[in-house]
Amino acid sequence: MNCKRCHHVAQIHEESQKSSSLMKLGKCAIPECMCRQFVESIDQLDEDLM
Repeated sequence: MNCKRCHHVAQIHEESQKSSSLMKLGKCAIPECMCRQFVESIDQLDEDLM
């Protein structure tokens, strides 16, 4: 799944318990990327997706 904000894959984003992301992913690990929190393209994850 890609971030709606920066379009980088979820695996590149660092885990963060402070994140409001449903997947608890924080800032993007790519040095020049300014994205501070992963944004899901899906508004709500349903149990079948997890």
